Amino acid sequence: MRILHVDEQSGWRGGEQQASYLIQGLIVRGHFCAIAGRRGSPFMARDHGGETVARVEAPFRGEADLWSAWILARAMRRLEIDLVHAHTSHALTYAVLACAFAGRGKVVASRRVDFPPRSNAFSRWKYAQADALVAISHRIAEVMRAFGVSESKLTVVHSGIDPARMDVEPLSREALGVPVDAPLIGNVAALVGHKDQATLIAAMPAVLRAQPHARLVIAGEGPLRGALERQIADLNVGHAVRLLGYRDDVPRLIKTLDVFVLSSSEEGLGTSVLDAMAACIPVVATRAGGIPEMVRDNETGLLAPIGDSSAFARAVTAMLGDSDLRARLARRAGQLVAEHFTYQRMVEGNDEVYRRVLGI
Repeated sequence: MRILHVDEQSGWRGGEQQASYLIQGLIVRGHFCAIAGRRGSPFMARDHGGETVARVEAPFRGEADLWSAWILARAMRRLEIDLVHAHTSHALTYAVLACAFAGRGKVVASRRVDFPPRSNAFSRWKYAQADALVAISHRIAEVMRAFGVSESKLTVVHSGIDPARMDVEPLSREALGVPVDAPLIGNVAALVGHKDQATLIAAMPAVLRAQPHARLVIAGEGPLRGALERQIADLNVGHAVRLLGYRDDVPRLIKTLDVFVLSSSEEGLGTSVLDAMAACIPVVATRAGGIPEMVRDNETGLLAPIGDSSAFARAVTAMLGDSDLRARLARRAGQLVAEHFTYQRMVEGNDEVYRRVLGI
């Protein structure tokens, strides 16, 4: 198969990492892969595991940018592309238009967020044009089914990680500015609304009443940093909570933790949770989106209701206070990732979708 992967984002987050894992896996399976994105974006700069990956640059100036769609169409004809995989909602528009302009190719779209697309005629039209839609969790599939996507086009293929990525030495507590003997809680997520670190920080006074020496570190950057800093000051928990900013050593950071926490209000799946589970770090998370498909309450982690800081605090406190519980949940979590959430399984699932769409 000859596949063009389109991602018009200017940054690098979980979706781009999943696309990169997919491209690497497809190349290993003998497929030709090309990528299309913005000039200078991380997606275009990465090698994706193969120097022979063809690259197509386009400006991607909004969904009405017909010139970018035409650039993709020319590349499709030149590279004899069979299928275009759109890795974002905007990329789907370009993929549909490019196939129409090129007079060739099928369209597969990934959906990675657990809220519905905009409810307007254009959005419904473009999703109807996709030959298949890959949802990264069953929760997302439910949302897209309710949106109107045909059951025959929907397939759930969970995101996957490379467990070997977590085979690293943990950071020292000193490197994080944390006392050596402090129970350490950690969160890795962009500082944006749907990650809801505000609920996590709001839980800390109750956690500290039960575990006075506990510390929380939050790795990530984003527009809510100022608001979170003010909340930390208002709650008088500055001695126990550190905002670490962007980190390029996340696996080592996760391996340092006693408990990984994710307080999201929306979450397609949450690969940072999978990283923690693969590292056998016990997890406390909310019931948002696809999280319960990984974190099975009292089996592979503990779950709390979305936005409930008191319940979240109780779950964190229970985890910190019971070493046997932590060991049991972490062991089962590691087994679950190895069996069901590797990137190889994700590649296999997408490959099966491609073959079904192309009839091969």
